[in-house]
Amino acid sequence: MMDAEARRALLDRAITTYGAPAQMDMAVEEMAELTKALCKIKRAQAGCEVTAAIGNVVEEMADVQIMLDQLRIIFHRSTEEVEEAKLERLKNRLDGRNNWQDSSLHKWIEKQFQTGGDGHE
Repeated sequence: MMDAEARRALLDRAITTYGAPAQMDMAVEEMAELTKALCKIKRAQAGCEVTAAIGNVVEEMADVQIMLDQLRIIFHRSTEEVEEAKLERLKNRLDGRNNWQDSSLHKWIEKQFQTGGDGHE
């Protein structure tokens, strides 16, 4: 297995060799391939078909992860802090805080449907 230093050197080399714009385009391509693989897995039916579809998803996930690592290098940014904030927001949603049913937007939408849409009772 490649250590972190060797991995970083290889990713830097890819960016230098192909250029940042090309690697950004490649990131988009790889994300599209993952999207396609995820859509296909929902249609897989037979055991071997499902196994192959899962293998394809895992392969595409690896490609996307490699491209995400390159994007972090290209933009000189870590996503750790933002990920933590988003995970905290998700945790709050799952814990019941910021619950959709309790939101003012949800209450307003419900009221629109109950009163015939004009917002007045």
